[in-house]
Amino acid sequence: MTFPDLRIRKWPFGVIGLADENAGEYSLGGQADTLPVDPGLFVDSLGTISLPLVEEQVKKLIAKSSTGSSRDKNPFWEKGLDKLTEIRASRLGYKGIPLQCKLYKVLVYGEGGHFRIHRDTEKEDGMIATLVVQPPSTHEGGDLVIYRYGEVEHRHDFGKDDGTAAHLPHFAVHYADAEHSLKKVSKGFRLAMVYSICLPAAMHHLRKDPTWTVPDALSVAISQMENESFALFLSHHYTKKSI
Repeated sequence: MTFPDLRIRKWPFGVIGLADENAGEYSLGGQADTLPVDPGLFVDSLGTISLPLVEEQVKKLIAKSSTGSSRDKNPFWEKGLDKLTEIRASRLGYKGIPLQCKLYKVLVYGEGGHFRIHRDTEKEDGMIATLVVQPPSTHEGGDLVIYRYGEVEHRHDFGKDDGTAAHLPHFAVHYADAEHSLKKVSKGFRLAMVYSICLPAAMHHLRKDPTWTVPDALSVAISQMENESFALFLSHHYTKKSI
């Protein structure tokens, strides 16, 4: 078996470098142009929620937060969500794989609302990433910050900087184990719908893009080692279930 990229011969750094170049993007985001403006968010005993949120609605939502379930009732929302996931799958390193989105929770952040740097837990079997969709919201602050190796990798403002946050839905995706934080909301209300992005049940142990030559290259490189040992530190934090 031959490989066109000669960097794999420089063990181990060539293979590692090749793998890093072919890895999916750590985080991405922007305007969710496949989604309708309004998800048709419906909360039991409250009805359909209008957007952007106003204080009176937020008070009612808080009062029902422990008892009322929420769901989107706009039939075009789920179709748009599937399309959004399909388009971004290749950028995550899963081109051609029918990734699935499962709604985890709906969050409302008011003035002072934030969370400190942390990692998400694996909420679903086969979960690979977290998708945050922000429907039209009027607020200041509340940026989602993604960290890598202790440094800021991405900062998602969900359309605040270009003035579209109140009029269009925006999204951010990050790997499930990525460290992230939410900066304090200084004014207004931020609505967020959080989804788990998962592999289909039959593909929970699927590797990334099957067109990669990296696994084969790694196998060849290891077979050529002579009485050598090495340690390869992984950049992701895997759960026992995922491994």
